[in-house]
Amino acid sequence: MVIAAGSLGTTEILFRSRDRFRTLPGISRALGGAWSSNGDFLTPAFYPGRRLSPSVGPTITGAIEFLDGMDGSARYFVEDGGFPDMIGNLIRARAKRGRFSLSGRMLTRIAKAFDNGNSFETMMPWFGQAMDAGDGRLYYGRDWLRPWKRRLKLDWDARRSEYGVGGLIAAHERLSAATGGAARVPPTWTILRNLVTPHPLGGCAMAASPAAGVVDHRGEVFGYPGLFVADGSIFPRPIGLNPSKTIAALAERSVEMMLDATKTATATTQPQQRTI
Repeated sequence: MVIAAGSLGTTEILFRSRDRFRTLPGISRALGGAWSSNGDFLTPAFYPGRRLSPSVGPTITGAIEFLDGMDGSARYFVEDGGFPDMIGNLIRARAKRGRFSLSGRMLTRIAKAFDNGNSFETMMPWFGQAMDAGDGRLYYGRDWLRPWKRRLKLDWDARRSEYGVGGLIAAHERLSAATGGAARVPPTWTILRNLVTPHPLGGCAMAASPAAGVVDHRGEVFGYPGLFVADGSIFPRPIGLNPSKTIAALAERSVEMMLDATKTATATTQPQQRTI
């Protein structure tokens, strides 16, 4: 069996299996550890008088790598950004379907405002990933509003990741200024020290033993032969890059090793033929 529900989904499934339903009671106590936001950060930069149209074209076209620590030992990967015009496209589609209704006519007017330019036209989002501390901890805790229920929760101290994320933000500010823009670091970070991550990693970390992690180098869960994890939850540390290709490579490696093990088992169980 292969579980591939992502860092949060897979970790919660295994927590429920171990602590609630007790169908997998032997899962390592390291479950939930080594969680990382992968240092994801978005800094909007505004360019007055310039129409950048960030919703046109690919999401990322270029990047600069500082993963070697050459920028004061802060390690990160900075990218120019764009974003799909999801809201505008949704409004246009609904306006077209209901163009003869009152709500449809209102949506048509809003759609024209999007087409004539809006505040996003002069903004470009800088993207990037940084090497954060990778020491977050997911756990199965009580819900504040419904204490009789339990859900996946996160214990993450931003202070231990400030240096890496701060290096990425400083690069965003320098690049914005060099290209004629002004960066606006979101208050969700400057005040609240909160991050939003599209690339959560860890929770079922790969390790050499169940004392340190949940799965071995093949992604097989310690103590449960035949149960594999193949997603970003098995990362034992952040990588400071978009992780999709690394996740795919690890998954392909796991599949190859599963197939090799199956072939070996089949060969050893086949009856031997004697030649007379």
